[in-house]
Amino acid sequence: MAPRPVQVMFNSLGTACAGDLYLPDANAPVPGLVLGHSGVMVKEALAVFAPYFVRAGFAVLAIDYRTVGASEGDPRGQDYPQRQVEDFRSAISYLQSRPEVDAERIGLWGVSVGGSVAVQAAVLDRRVKCVVVQSPSVWNGWRYLERLLGRAGVQALRDRLDEDWRRRYEGGASARVPHLSLDGETVRDTPDLAAEMFPSYRNEKTLDSTEHLLTFAPEDLIHRLSPTPLLMIANGGWDPYHMLEEAQSAFARAGEPKRLEVLPYDVLGLYTGPGLDEAMALAVDWFDRYLRRTRLATVTPTPTRDSVAAMTQ
Repeated sequence: MAPRPVQVMFNSLGTACAGDLYLPDANAPVPGLVLGHSGVMVKEALAVFAPYFVRAGFAVLAIDYRTVGASEGDPRGQDYPQRQVEDFRSAISYLQSRPEVDAERIGLWGVSVGGSVAVQAAVLDRRVKCVVVQSPSVWNGWRYLERLLGRAGVQALRDRLDEDWRRRYEGGASARVPHLSLDGETVRDTPDLAAEMFPSYRNEKTLDSTEHLLTFAPEDLIHRLSPTPLLMIANGGWDPYHMLEEAQSAFARAGEPKRLEVLPYDVLGLYTGPGLDEAMALAVDWFDRYLRRTRLATVTPTPTRDSVAAMTQ
């Protein structure tokens, strides 16, 4: 039976964000993980992944970003990756306040764009001791959209963004656009299924969110992540949305310790398909090794005459 989460709220720079807190049975504080989804997907969808970690003895906080799901913030559906980075960091602060959690052992896990958001959060926040990215997608937003839409498609998008800017300058609201518009027989109905299963999910976001995606490029910072351990679990099958080339480009720039696992599954294979168990086993092993069992760095005491004398006798 999947563990039942406790619904919590935490402050993210003045906005109340919602989280589902999963706690394992334990007699002492345990390592904690913050889980983040992609875009405006909601924390309830993370219930697919959280139980794997809880069964392995980790505390898990699955979050809704600002303006999404049960979190506060208006206008709704602002898909701003840089703000999501801040929400990850606020979730870390909340986890550290929980007595059930070992505040010195915090890891981040993210799926799709949530993975690159988690990496950027870990680059900026040295409290993070380990990161796992599953089905990575966007590492350079401009390049990603050109691969997805083609250059002509990006130019048409920029024309829409120009019009949207004029509307906002004149006091109007940004246009509403679909969060997910998927092609292919196996994924076409996924947004409708998500809305049916997760009532707080809305398959829409603000058009100006795309401007924030165009300028989001965590690949430019990923080399700053080291020595925080990084695991990427990428899709090797048909997948036009989580492109292997994007993952390989970012991974090549990352420092050690790092690991890239390319699994032979398609776009849904690591979400609901046959690759889920395999991917989650890799993630659990990575967190077990680098978050639970690895010794933490310690601060060397300032030398004194007595301590030096004791060493030389």
